[in-house]
Amino acid sequence: MTSGTDSLARLAAFFAAAPAAARAVRPLSPSARIGLELDEGPAGFELSDGVPVLTAGAPADPDFTLRLPAEAVARLCARSEAGVGELGVLFFSLARSRDPALRIGMRLQAPTRRLIATGYLAVLAAGGPSVALWLLRRGLADPRAVIERLRRPAGR
Repeated sequence: MTSGTDSLARLAAFFAAAPAAARAVRPLSPSARIGLELDEGPAGFELSDGVPVLTAGAPADPDFTLRLPAEAVARLCARSEAGVGELGVLFFSLARSRDPALRIGMRLQAPTRRLIATGYLAVLAAGGPSVALWLLRRGLADPRAVIERLRRPAGR
Protein backbone atom coordinates (compact mmCIF):
# COMPACT_ATOMS: atom_id res chain seq x y z
CA MET A 1 0.00 0.00 0.00
CA THR A 2 1.33 3.43 -0.89
CA SER A 3 1.10 6.56 1.20
CA GLY A 4 -0.97 9.59 0.28
CA THR A 5 1.93 11.12 -1.67
CA ASP A 6 1.23 10.95 -5.39
CA SER A 7 3.54 9.13 -7.78
CA LEU A 8 4.75 12.25 -9.57
CA ALA A 9 5.93 13.83 -6.31
CA ARG A 10 7.56 10.54 -5.24
CA LEU A 11 9.41 10.22 -8.55
CA ALA A 12 10.57 13.85 -8.48
CA ALA A 13 11.92 13.38 -4.93
CA PHE A 14 13.58 10.11 -5.95
CA PHE A 15 15.41 11.67 -8.92
CA ALA A 16 16.48 14.59 -6.72
CA ALA A 17 17.84 12.38 -3.92
CA ALA A 18 19.01 9.06 -5.40
CA PRO A 19 22.62 9.18 -6.67
CA ALA A 20 22.04 6.12 -8.88
CA ALA A 21 19.09 7.82 -10.60
CA ALA A 22 21.33 10.76 -11.53
CA ARG A 23 24.02 8.38 -12.85
CA ALA A 24 21.48 6.37 -14.83
CA VAL A 25 20.13 9.37 -16.77
CA ARG A 26 23.51 11.02 -17.33
CA PRO A 27 23.97 9.41 -20.81
CA LEU A 28 20.65 10.75 -22.09
CA SER A 29 20.52 13.48 -24.70
CA PRO A 30 18.81 16.77 -23.76
CA SER A 31 16.15 15.80 -26.31
CA ALA A 32 15.06 12.72 -24.28
CA ARG A 33 11.32 12.71 -23.56
CA ILE A 34 9.48 9.99 -21.67
CA GLY A 35 5.75 9.84 -21.14
CA LEU A 36 4.52 8.55 -17.80
CA GLU A 37 1.09 7.06 -17.28
CA LEU A 38 0.62 7.34 -13.53
CA ASP A 39 -2.43 6.30 -11.53
CA GLU A 40 -3.26 9.98 -11.02
CA GLY A 41 -2.83 10.92 -14.68
CA PRO A 42 -0.29 11.55 -17.45
CA ALA A 43 3.09 13.10 -16.74
CA GLY A 44 6.40 13.59 -18.46
CA PHE A 45 10.12 13.22 -17.87
CA GLU A 46 12.64 15.48 -19.59
CA LEU A 47 16.11 16.83 -18.84
CA SER A 48 16.99 20.44 -18.20
CA ASP A 49 20.74 21.12 -18.00
CA GLY A 50 21.21 17.39 -17.34
CA VAL A 51 18.79 17.38 -14.40
CA PRO A 52 15.59 15.31 -14.53
CA VAL A 53 12.42 17.36 -14.62
CA LEU A 54 9.06 15.68 -14.05
CA THR A 55 5.90 17.53 -14.97
CA ALA A 56 2.19 16.86 -14.97
CA GLY A 57 0.80 16.28 -18.44
CA ALA A 58 2.06 14.12 -21.27
CA PRO A 59 5.09 15.39 -23.21
CA ALA A 60 4.83 16.06 -26.94
CA ASP A 61 6.28 13.26 -29.09
CA PRO A 62 7.74 11.06 -26.33
CA ASP A 63 10.44 8.51 -27.14
CA PHE A 64 8.44 5.99 -25.14
CA THR A 65 5.77 5.86 -22.47
CA LEU A 66 5.92 4.00 -19.18
CA ARG A 67 2.82 2.84 -17.32
CA LEU A 68 3.84 3.13 -13.67
CA PRO A 69 1.30 1.91 -11.12
CA ALA A 70 1.58 3.62 -7.74
CA GLU A 71 2.83 0.46 -6.03
CA ALA A 72 5.64 0.05 -8.61
CA VAL A 73 6.63 3.69 -8.06
CA ALA A 74 6.67 3.09 -4.30
CA ARG A 75 8.93 0.04 -4.68
CA LEU A 76 11.37 1.84 -6.96
CA CYS A 77 11.47 4.98 -4.82
CA ALA A 78 12.02 2.94 -1.65
CA ARG A 79 15.41 1.93 -3.09
CA SER A 80 17.01 5.39 -3.23
CA GLU A 81 20.31 4.00 -1.88
CA ALA A 82 20.50 1.18 -4.46
CA GLY A 83 23.03 1.21 -7.27
CA VAL A 84 22.17 1.67 -10.94
CA GLY A 85 22.35 -2.08 -11.56
CA GLU A 86 20.06 -2.94 -8.65
CA LEU A 87 17.53 -0.34 -9.78
CA GLY A 88 17.73 -1.61 -13.36
CA VAL A 89 17.06 -5.20 -12.33
CA LEU A 90 14.19 -4.07 -10.09
CA PHE A 91 12.73 -2.00 -12.94
CA PHE A 92 12.85 -4.90 -15.42
CA SER A 93 11.54 -7.33 -12.78
CA LEU A 94 8.55 -5.06 -12.24
CA ALA A 95 8.06 -4.87 -16.00
CA ARG A 96 7.75 -8.66 -16.02
CA SER A 97 5.52 -8.89 -12.94
CA ARG A 98 2.26 -10.77 -13.33
CA ASP A 99 0.63 -8.54 -10.71
CA PRO A 100 -1.11 -5.62 -12.47
CA ALA A 101 -0.60 -3.46 -9.36
CA LEU A 102 3.17 -3.82 -9.85
CA ARG A 103 3.65 -4.35 -13.59
CA ILE A 104 5.41 -1.53 -15.41
CA GLY A 105 4.20 -1.23 -18.97
CA MET A 106 6.36 0.11 -21.79
CA ARG A 107 5.25 1.44 -25.15
CA LEU A 108 7.99 2.54 -27.54
CA GLN A 109 6.98 5.38 -29.84
CA ALA A 110 10.29 6.54 -31.34
CA PRO A 111 12.07 4.67 -34.12
CA THR A 112 15.03 2.53 -33.06
CA ARG A 113 17.53 5.01 -34.53
CA ARG A 114 16.18 7.82 -32.31
CA LEU A 115 16.22 5.60 -29.20
CA ILE A 116 19.89 4.80 -29.81
CA ALA A 117 20.84 8.41 -30.64
CA THR A 118 19.07 9.69 -27.53
CA GLY A 119 21.20 7.46 -25.29
CA TYR A 120 18.81 4.84 -23.97
CA LEU A 121 21.19 1.96 -24.73
CA ALA A 122 23.88 3.78 -22.74
CA VAL A 123 21.42 3.85 -19.82
CA LEU A 124 21.16 0.05 -20.09
CA ALA A 125 24.97 -0.15 -20.11
CA ALA A 126 25.11 2.02 -16.98
CA GLY A 127 23.37 -0.85 -15.19
CA GLY A 128 26.60 -2.80 -15.54
CA PRO A 129 27.00 -6.54 -15.21
CA SER A 130 23.88 -7.11 -13.11
CA VAL A 131 21.53 -5.67 -15.76
CA ALA A 132 23.51 -7.30 -18.59
CA LEU A 133 23.31 -10.71 -16.89
CA TRP A 134 19.59 -10.27 -16.15
CA LEU A 135 18.93 -9.48 -19.83
CA LEU A 136 21.23 -12.26 -21.07
CA ARG A 137 19.36 -14.84 -18.97
CA ARG A 138 16.20 -13.78 -20.81
CA GLY A 139 17.76 -14.12 -24.26
CA LEU A 140 18.42 -10.41 -24.73
CA ALA A 141 22.17 -10.24 -25.30
CA ASP A 142 21.89 -7.84 -28.26
CA PRO A 143 20.80 -4.29 -27.34
CA ARG A 144 18.70 -4.06 -30.50
CA ALA A 145 16.94 -7.26 -29.42
CA VAL A 146 15.95 -5.50 -26.20
CA ILE A 147 14.37 -2.66 -28.20
CA GLU A 148 12.56 -5.03 -30.54
CA ARG A 149 11.28 -7.14 -27.61
CA LEU A 150 9.88 -3.98 -26.02
CA ARG A 151 8.08 -3.16 -29.26
CA ARG A 152 6.09 -6.41 -29.09
CA PRO A 153 2.71 -6.32 -27.39
CA ALA A 154 2.65 -7.90 -23.92
CA GLY A 155 2.15 -11.64 -23.94
CA ARG A 156 3.79 -12.27 -27.32
